[in-house]
Amino acid sequence: MPELQLLPPPRRLRYTRGSFPLAHAKRLVLPDCSEPTTDALAQRLVDEIATHTTDAPLLSPVAGAIVCTIEGGAAQSYSLTIAAKQITLVAADGAGLFYALQTLLQIVRQCGAELPALRIDDAPDYLVRGFYHDISRGKVPTRATLFALVEKMAQYKLNQLQLYVEHTFAFRHHPDLWAGADPLTADDILALDEHCTRHHIELVPSLSTFGHFYTGLVAPRKQHLNEYTLDGSALPFSWWDRMGHYTLDCRNPASLALVRELILELRPLFRTKHFNLCCDETFDLGKGRNTGFAARHGAGRLYVDFLKQLMAVVREAGAVPMFWGDIVGNHPELVREVPKDAIALDWDYSADLHDTKSALFRKAARPFYVCPGCCGWDRWSNDLDTATANILGFAQRGRRTGATGFLNTDWGDRGHINALGNSHHGLLLGAAASWNVRATTAAAFDTAFNTLEIGDPSQTYARLLRELGSAAVVPWKQLVLWFDPSPHRPSTDWDEATGLPVGILATKPVQAFAAYAKIEKLRAQLARVAASAHPQDPLALREALVGARGQALMQALGGLLASLAKKQKVPSAAPQPAFIADELRRFEADVSEIWHARNRPSEYYRVRIALLELARRLDRAALGLPPLRRARPVLS
Repeated sequence: MPELQLLPPPRRLRYTRGSFPLAHAKRLVLPDCSEPTTDALAQRLVDEIATHTTDAPLLSPVAGAIVCTIEGGAAQSYSLTIAAKQITLVAADGAGLFYALQTLLQIVRQCGAELPALRIDDAPDYLVRGFYHDISRGKVPTRATLFALVEKMAQYKLNQLQLYVEHTFAFRHHPDLWAGADPLTADDILALDEHCTRHHIELVPSLSTFGHFYTGLVAPRKQHLNEYTLDGSALPFSWWDRMGHYTLDCRNPASLALVRELILELRPLFRTKHFNLCCDETFDLGKGRNTGFAARHGAGRLYVDFLKQLMAVVREAGAVPMFWGDIVGNHPELVREVPKDAIALDWDYSADLHDTKSALFRKAARPFYVCPGCCGWDRWSNDLDTATANILGFAQRGRRTGATGFLNTDWGDRGHINALGNSHHGLLLGAAASWNVRATTAAAFDTAFNTLEIGDPSQTYARLLRELGSAAVVPWKQLVLWFDPSPHRPSTDWDEATGLPVGILATKPVQAFAAYAKIEKLRAQLARVAASAHPQDPLALREALVGARGQALMQALGGLLASLAKKQKVPSAAPQPAFIADELRRFEADVSEIWHARNRPSEYYRVRIALLELARRLDRAALGLPPLRRARPVLS
């Protein structure tokens, strides 16, 4: 019998002599105190057993071959024993029993009619194991997509979900925030919260309340609340500005009044006692209306004073505040002013964790989560090597420094071009590392991922994804910077003669064309693997293939633009401009298909415009037409 692949890996697994024939599983006994969600999962197990035997076991209150009990112990822990005549699941609580059933379900799916005798004793490293999904940078998932995400999280023992909201909730009195974004509604949140509860997942509200207030501060009736004195509603939309600027004027009482109204409307829709205020990347703080105050007292004082006011609103709403820890972490002298129960979210997405603030929060005796990332933002294919080092490294560091939770992030910078399926590898790796970091290695995880999630008999799928993610030399954000109208970027970011971003002009065409050829070869290999796989989510394989195509096209585009700008001849073996321009147009149709398979229309039109604009500009460059220069509004 092949070695079992289990995700997350259990804390202790010991094989014993013999086996258990599934044909003996005539009855499955649940405890009297079992929950509806456990009953539903038990029924899934019964259905799975039925595919390997002639008779399905009965869910029964009398003695049977599969017996589940709840007997107390460490939170979320369980033991699973498979012996010759009986399978026994003993859990500390309802969550532990739910996780024990998930483990048994994985074993049955792999082993079929004959299960190996074994003993598993299991409990998580982190009691809070979360996933953080961006729904504000262009994509708002459908309700069905969110429900499916919850089910996948539960399958791999994750227990907290946060959805990042800047403007994508339908606030009753503020349609100027969400109009055109296909936002989540109160009914959506209530239904999702119920679905999460049924899967032992805590749904936590996450609302941008300080920095990253772009959509609010370009609304005419709210732009006076901007830290900058800026007529934001007169400016064209900018992906750069959405990411990098637009911070609330924290000394204007109307700013607090607005945010208070938003918090008090959103908070009652959630069962949880937590509320994430975000408050990260307040880049403009103290650089506009509050320059004088910042000069006298410091930008850190501006930040902490407003943070404490926001936390008071959260307490008024009956919740415990969370906040991203980057800004207060830059002012260590102020960390102890943060209320003692507030949870800092320590984020760092680098492979070497060079910017983590965990030690600072530990020294200040403040609770904190470690927050790595799936490294898919700004990319058509996720950077799995960086994500793996980041996720595993942060899980290890959090254990050493006393983190109380683990929250794995999936952002969508500049249009949210990255598909959810391309983040499944990172999502599951986070689940594995936060449950049992010692037993989670890149190689062992990839094997389990290929087996359980992809159904890849060749065991090559994850390796191909890794190579795709590391092959790119031309980044998406440099290409779309070409025509982004932000007034905040310095003029030195563009070459005056060609109108190109200097990052694209610096591209070495030979490297870009080599990357294109490599990615196309990998894409062909991935297609062959996908054809023989039996994935849990077939759409994820389609998303991987479309992402690989996008990754390749961006390399060709960067190489061609650099060649044409430098008046170098495009090698005959390289893809030619007309071909790539038309491939970009065809690619847009594929992107539209996978976008709308999981998401509402939301802001897809911005991605469509960007891809077609890249094709148009490539055609113009190839024909020798004058370069198009981006419109640069002037700050008032």
